Amino acid sequence: MKKLATCAWAVGLATLVAVPLSCRKGPDFSKVPPVVVALGPTWSTPDAAQRFEPLRKYLETKLQKPFKFETFKTREAFSDFVKEGKASFVFCNPLDYAEVADAAIVLAKASYPGYGSMTRGILIVKEGESKKIRDVPAMKGASIMIISPDSSPGYLSQKIFFARNGLDLDLDFQLSRSPTGKADEVVAAVAAGQVEYGCVPFDLYPDNKPRGGAEYLTTTDNVPVDVFGFVEGGGDKMFAGQVRDALRKIPKDDPALKSLGLANFVLATQAEYDIITNFLTQDKIDKAQRQSLPPASAAKK
Repeated sequence: MKKLATCAWAVGLATLVAVPLSCRKGPDFSKVPPVVVALGPTWSTPDAAQRFEPLRKYLETKLQKPFKFETFKTREAFSDFVKEGKASFVFCNPLDYAEVADAAIVLAKASYPGYGSMTRGILIVKEGESKKIRDVPAMKGASIMIISPDSSPGYLSQKIFFARNGLDLDLDFQLSRSPTGKADEVVAAVAAGQVEYGCVPFDLYPDNKPRGGAEYLTTTDNVPVDVFGFVEGGGDKMFAGQVRDALRKIPKDDPALKSLGLANFVLATQAEYDIITNFLTQDKIDKAQRQSLPPASAAKK
């Protein structure tokens, strides 16, 4: 009888404990201002909200604060938003980051399956026309197609390569871009003889063998991929460190990574992005001098 009473008491206690737990809800973020992450324009796609939803949920669960990812159609709108202190973080490619580098600190960078956190481009020519480049400056005036001015491996990498050889990709070539920003369009244009050279990612020709009527000519410069940075005027540095750690600890194959096509987030250094920022700043000044514009005003564009 005593054992029966003890069991009944234990069951009752378990019920009292279980009921509050089962009714417990997650934190109510409805009245809490969200932590805003400004996304570079290259992330502004129709499915952006859906793709970033798993990452938003992951960060909210880990950091117990609401997050909001803002998209922008232009680099100017993105830059203005960040510099006005409306965002606490940014996630963007190196070209976009250069526009807000004076207001942001690098925290982490994306890493992609297959090539990691650094990418590079190559130059391609029509199949059968591959030859060793003996004098890069002699290429001046040639027709060349890029993927888009927002592409790191299909524009920026090649731009740095030519600059090291005394040429401006934008001014010293008959420059065109792929109609819809796809690498295959560049390959097709080169194969058809519409342009002499094409700028595409290195992983399009991993074994240097001909593909699609075009072939590898030479590799161009390494550049870092998308960066997650902290906006100094938009929050506190201690919380920024917590965000960095949360990003680096996302488990492999987690929806937060898979939906964005990422392998993981890794530690990044300010210096590797400063190299790109400084290069692009100097490029604006050089263009201003060649086009007889005041360098100071050109650097602000």
